[in-house]
Amino acid sequence: MSRIARPLLARSPVQRCSYQSGPDLSEKETIVKLLYNIGSKKEVEQYLRHFSSVESQKFAVIKVGGAVISDDLATLASALTFLNRVGLYPIVVHGAGPQLNKRLEASGIEARYEDGIRITDGPTLAIAREVFASENRKLVEALERLGTRARPITSGVFVADYLNREKYDRVGKIVKVNRDVVESSIRAGCLPILTSLAETPEGQILNVNADIAAGELARVLEPLKIVYLNEKNGLYHGTTGKRIETIHLDEEYEDLLKEPW
Repeated sequence: MSRIARPLLARSPVQRCSYQSGPDLSEKETIVKLLYNIGSKKEVEQYLRHFSSVESQKFAVIKVGGAVISDDLATLASALTFLNRVGLYPIVVHGAGPQLNKRLEASGIEARYEDGIRITDGPTLAIAREVFASENRKLVEALERLGTRARPITSGVFVADYLNREKYDRVGKIVKVNRDVVESSIRAGCLPILTSLAETPEGQILNVNADIAAGELARVLEPLKIVYLNEKNGLYHGTTGKRIETIHLDEEYEDLLKEPW
């Protein structure tokens, strides 16, 4: 898990949310312990002060790697439920890379990359849309089984142009974030669960790296924290190979985006 100090979008069908009861003392104690694993004592005290305030709606953007959904779905859903039951609304953006690679292999399609970016042709994008929708549904259903209200948001949040159509085909660079649908989900008392697929102004679906999508979402929403959960246990510097513990978005985000890795 990598922590970023400081620093949601879309046309998605409105989902009915299941009822969720309030937290009991044991749940509050558990979530406090979880928070101590996320941040410092000062940060935890800050979160606790915001539990009943409007700021609870800007608690965190959490990027979840596809492997976490496939390997640790129950633990992930339980952790998100604990956060929500004390009044926090973590906003989830998830990937599905490993699942997509398995589906492509089963379909006889080679997974191709250029500069670390997945080349997304028509057949790859069609399968990607199916995989993203499936993994999104798995997480939403896992949350609802625990009594947590969640809303799937699979499109309409991120507006993008082609990153380099000739080189990467249907891969996007986010140019706008529509926060209305995400905020509508929170107002309805539902956790927003987003995929990272984007659309051009003309409606063409484009593939976007989930790490980048989460970062762009955080730039718009300015939550208290952005958290990256993946099988590698964090973000790693492309040159030094060392894990990046903290990123100060106001000072470092633009420069990091310029790095080739």
